[in-house]
Amino acid sequence: MVINQKDGKNPPEISRRRFITVAGAGIAGGLFMVACGDDADPTTTAAAATTAAPGTTDAPTMTVPQSSLASVNFDFNTPNVSLQAPYWIGQTKGFFEEVGIENLNITSNDDWVPPMAAGSLDVALADATVLFGGEDASVKLGEPIGMRMTCINLGAQPLIFIANEGVTVENLPGKVVGGAREGTTNEALCKYLLGEIGLDWETDVEFRNLTGGSNDWVTAMLSGQVDATVAFPRHIALAEEAGGGALFVGSRPDPQAGFGIKTSTMEEHPDFAAAWCYAYIKSQQWVKDPANWDEARDIIVNEHGLDYPDNTFAVLNIDAGIMTSDLGFSPDAMDGWMEFMTPLDDALYEGLPWRDYVDVSSLHVAQEAHGLPTNPSLDLSTGETKGIVDISA
Repeated sequence: MVINQKDGKNPPEISRRRFITVAGAGIAGGLFMVACGDDADPTTTAAAATTAAPGTTDAPTMTVPQSSLASVNFDFNTPNVSLQAPYWIGQTKGFFEEVGIENLNITSNDDWVPPMAAGSLDVALADATVLFGGEDASVKLGEPIGMRMTCINLGAQPLIFIANEGVTVENLPGKVVGGAREGTTNEALCKYLLGEIGLDWETDVEFRNLTGGSNDWVTAMLSGQVDATVAFPRHIALAEEAGGGALFVGSRPDPQAGFGIKTSTMEEHPDFAAAWCYAYIKSQQWVKDPANWDEARDIIVNEHGLDYPDNTFAVLNIDAGIMTSDLGFSPDAMDGWMEFMTPLDDALYEGLPWRDYVDVSSLHVAQEAHGLPTNPSLDLSTGETKGIVDISA
C-alpha cells in the first residue's frame, strides 16, 4: 500500500512504553515480539465445550457456527506466504468446510475496496487504515459502502533493519540508510526505528529513499548503494548470506490488519462472519504451533503449488508471532496505530471514528464457540491483543 505523505515531518512520537526493541550485531542477538497477553491454548475448540454432568441438562454447550454462504470469494494483498498460510491450511485441513464454507475462491488484488464495494468479494484481508479511511470517505459522500472490520488477524507491525558486512549500530552514524519509498508506511517506520536506535534520520545518517518494492531495497543494499535498509523478516537470511545481518529485530503492537465484510453480506448471511472467524481462529492457531510448521510448508508447496523460499520459511517464527490467537485486539493499540498513520494518509484525520466501522459481534460468537473469552468488548472500550508472544527463545 502506498500512502501519500502530507509533509516531510517525522511521524508523531509514540511513547516508548508502547514499543519493545532489541538491537544487536545480527539475528543471533535475539528475535522477539511484543508480549501483549497470554497466548490462547491452540487446542481449545468447540469440541472441548462444557458438557452436562450426568443427570443434569443445564450445563452450557457451544456449537460451531454454520455459514449459509457456501461459496466464498476472498481476497488478500500480502505477498508474504507465511502470512497467507492460514488460508491454505484452512482449506486442506477442512476448517472452512467444517463451518459450511465448501468453496473458498482466493484472489489477490492491490486494491480490494472496489470489488468489495461492487459486491464481488465476500471477505477481504484489509489493512485497518485502508478500511477505516475508505469507509469514512464513502460515509462523507453520503454513499456508505458498509464495510466493517470484523476481527484482527495481524496484531503487530514487525520492524526489521538489516545491514551489509561490517556495519553495526555503533558505526551506523554517517552511513547511507535506505528508507523505502517516499511517502509510504515503511519510510515512516524506518525513521521511527532509527529514533529507537538513538539516531536522528535527518542529521545522523544519510537517509535515502529507494524505489520499487522491498526486494529492490535489499538489492540496493547488497550492491553497495546503501549501507543499511529497512526490510522484512525474509530478508534477514539474504543479508547474512552476504556477510551482513540484522541490526534490529522488533515490533510495535499495532493491530494492522484483519478481515473486512460488508454489512449487507452479514445481513443476508447472518452466521457467515461468525463461521469465518471460527474457522480462521482454528487455522491461525494451528499455524502458530511450531510443531506444525514442516507440515504447513509441505501443504503450501505440494498441495497448493506456492513458492515457499527458504529465507521466508526460516523466519516463520516472526510471521507466526504477529498473528493473533483469538482474532481480538486492543482498542488502545488501534488508537495508537491510527495516530501513527494519520499524518501519512490523506484519507485519515485526527478523531476519525474508526470504532463506527468495526463490528466484533460475530467474533464474539466464534470466540465463545472455541471456549475463549470475548475480546475486545462489544463497545470497543477494552480489549487486549493475544498471541503476540516473545519468540527470542
